[in-house]
Amino acid sequence: MKLAKALKVKNKLAGEVAQLRDLLSKQNVRSTKQKFDYDNSQVLADLRSKMDELVKVKTAIGAANAEIYEKIFRLAELKGLVKTLTDLDTKHGVFVERGDYGSSPAVEVEYAAQLKKVDVDKLVAEIQNEIQSLQDALDEFNFSRAVNL
Repeated sequence: MKLAKALKVKNKLAGEVAQLRDLLSKQNVRSTKQKFDYDNSQVLADLRSKMDELVKVKTAIGAANAEIYEKIFRLAELKGLVKTLTDLDTKHGVFVERGDYGSSPAVEVEYAAQLKKVDVDKLVAEIQNEIQSLQDALDEFNFSRAVNL
């Protein structure tokens, strides 16, 4: 099985585990006058079985990814940096600020940004290019690398 397929299997299993966990918690207690829809002993057994499958798939994916971990981790960190930069306040110049709930008069405040919007936008674009290159390399790896399952 190719790594790309194994990743899809992992995501499917993770979804099934989440559904079973949810079912287990929602089906555990009922009024004595209301019948249970599911037998939680069976739900728990199914959950444990799916978790075992998920662990095997994750382990195989981890082993297959060992040689490309640096790119995976770099991609994650760069995405985090883009989020930080896009959330960064780049207010620069004079702005009219309102007082507290309208009780104070509006005043002019001059702000100075160390990293201005144009600089941040340029930096984000550069980082997104690197992200795209890393993603392309990972996609190529995922579609060509075999996984032992």
